[in-house]
Amino acid sequence: MSAAVGLAAVLTGGGIVALKATGSPAPGDSAPAASVASHTGPLTSKETREASRIAVGAATGQRPTHRGGQKNTQDENTHDENTKGGSAKGTEGGEKNAAGGSGAEVLDTRRPPRAKSTAAPAPDSEAEVQLYDYASDSLITRLVDLRSGKVVRSTRQHGVQPPPTLAEVRQAVKVILADRRLGDGMRASYRAETKKRLTSPSQLRVQGMSFLGTRAKGVKGAEQVSRCGTHRCVQLFVRVPGGKWIDTSRIVIDLSAGRTAVIGL
Repeated sequence: MSAAVGLAAVLTGGGIVALKATGSPAPGDSAPAASVASHTGPLTSKETREASRIAVGAATGQRPTHRGGQKNTQDENTHDENTKGGSAKGTEGGEKNAAGGSGAEVLDTRRPPRAKSTAAPAPDSEAEVQLYDYASDSLITRLVDLRSGKVVRSTRQHGVQPPPTLAEVRQAVKVILADRRLGDGMRASYRAETKKRLTSPSQLRVQGMSFLGTRAKGVKGAEQVSRCGTHRCVQLFVRVPGGKWIDTSRIVIDLSAGRTAVIGL
């Protein structure tokens, strides 16, 4: 990583200390648990929007249907939403996105992968949507039929953390800016480089990665991030338009709880 702009925002011992850059994740770090199947063909922009709409709207009371009367296959980590009247444990108050709004966060939309066990391809009208429900901290995979506008199959997993989306990354920046310890430091670092005020995450070039609590084993402050993995947590890599890095390497943002933690100091 190129030279970092110190984020002077963590109050310790009555003073302010700057976080040091640690660069990219070290080789060998365990990757998030989810694996994304390959596409069988890209969805159009219109299909993507429609698939997302159907998948997000499924939690409003529409019960998913089964083709041919077949039931879904479950493994020990997967909750089948088509049981118990289509309701999922922990979602009685409705699914939520990263910002706390109604409807789960859409992570990915694609054509379903071809099943190796059959020569018949998936219907062209089907799309697979991955969502994250912040109300129950669960990853949802919904197979939707674009022609009928219905959900064909829906499964739910806990403890699976795919990479964050741009919307989630920008929400993580908002959480930092709202933090008394860290927000002023990020604004000061931005102003020092640009001579402008930082008022929106869109002013920054931000990338993010999922963070699992197991990565903090043996690190000071590890107890603060022990729920990451069950909770949706991210780390950020932040640059200002001029190319300098704002150092956020030791900050973990718990999007599920809407709070930050600083580890390793």
